[in-house]
Amino acid sequence: MNIIIQGIFTGIILTLSFGAGFFALIQTSITKGYKKGLLIAVGAIIGDALFIGASVFATSFVKDELPAYSKIIKLVALVAFLVLGIRTILKSSKVQNPNEQGRRPNYFYISKGFILNMVNPLVLLTWLGITIYLESTLKYSIGELFLYFSSVMIGTFSSQMAICVSSHKIKRFLSDLFIHRMNIVVGALFIAIGIALFFSNADPSSEMERATEMLK
Repeated sequence: MNIIIQGIFTGIILTLSFGAGFFALIQTSITKGYKKGLLIAVGAIIGDALFIGASVFATSFVKDELPAYSKIIKLVALVAFLVLGIRTILKSSKVQNPNEQGRRPNYFYISKGFILNMVNPLVLLTWLGITIYLESTLKYSIGELFLYFSSVMIGTFSSQMAICVSSHKIKRFLSDLFIHRMNIVVGALFIAIGIALFFSNADPSSEMERATEMLK
């Protein structure tokens, strides 16, 4: 039971870490409706699951090889966040009716959530750091790791769902001008995150150590 509670708590904390995905959930739920926001959450969960799988079953390989590709990863992250940021800033400020949202297919939003996770190296480092701590310090078995990370996914998706629904409910009180400004702010945040990741000199080991602090 402690493993489940700790996993759910970790998932909630990670969701509320105010990363790019957090702001994308709010912005999309307000401008496109909560169902589209949930699709972004689904994409993010898929990305998390892939990173967790890599962290659990290929820990040594990922830990050893990641630094060699850090420059390429940072460049990809920079380009992706710049594109997302510029597109967000240039978007229309109009709040769409949920019944009129058929312009983009569902896979567009799933892909957006997936990409936001996959291009951010800090996400992989976080899962890798947590996995190493659970295996080396807490001596979790494969079964316990599965239970823990399943609980993390439940906590993550539940909190993301709450964010989407809450954001959707408040959109009726927001003006077009506010939403236009919100798009600019969120777009600027995407650009800032991309630039920060590209010029970051943080050591992967220190980032993984930071991720384990939430478990201690």
